[in-house]
Amino acid sequence: MTHRTNTTARNPGAALTIAENAFRCLVTGPRPLALDGLSVGHGLPGRMVDLAELRGLLLDRQVTQEMKDAAWAELVRLARTGDPAWVVGCVGVAIPGLKAIAGRAIRHNDARFAEDIVSEILTEFVAQLQRIDLARPAIAARLLVWADRKAPARARAGALRQCPTDPTELTAATAAPSGDPSDVLREGVRLQVITADEAAIIQATRLDGVPLPEFAHTQGEPRTRVAKRRERAEARLVAAIRSGQVSAISGDWLSRSAP
Repeated sequence: MTHRTNTTARNPGAALTIAENAFRCLVTGPRPLALDGLSVGHGLPGRMVDLAELRGLLLDRQVTQEMKDAAWAELVRLARTGDPAWVVGCVGVAIPGLKAIAGRAIRHNDARFAEDIVSEILTEFVAQLQRIDLARPAIAARLLVWADRKAPARARAGALRQCPTDPTELTAATAAPSGDPSDVLREGVRLQVITADEAAIIQATRLDGVPLPEFAHTQGEPRTRVAKRRERAEARLVAAIRSGQVSAISGDWLSRSAP
């Protein structure tokens, strides 16, 4: 007797694989899903840029925050038109970050909830496409922070424990801490050491090169207030790192001067 196997249930990364496959279908062939780089500007090539190429460009550490935000603002606007292809496109461009937070959430929660956690991460990410404020910097980082913050709770994940995943699905995500300071911020939000808004401030002004006065202006807040919020959040985060509560890389980068 042949038994049918639910691949998604066996493999928590299957939902991300399905999303990646759907994305690849949209970016291959004679008419791939693409942004008009000339219209978006901010350093994008002055031509149609398919989303697979765009994903590679946005992963380059030399890319400016202005280019990232301009590209993501356009992606989100197109997703809000109701065309499901652009929603899939947004997910596809964000797949590297989604894999990272999915792998981390799976490692730190009960294995029984692994499939639900990954599904909730994708669900929350898509939901935030309709809510995210495009006038504020670090659009992609804030989308990922919100997905990372809400998904495990919604999946009712329990005690911290290691959960093995298919290495072909989440190899990068389930590896040891990558050394990316953004991982520290996401871990801090997940453990409620800092809030998602505080993580966005630190991400934008410490890691993405957005000057603090400019960031404060986009928030409609005085620079001094934003600086104090960042200072308090960083103090809590450094204390959590030193105590071992946040198991990530050293917090030395937090002491760097803001741009």
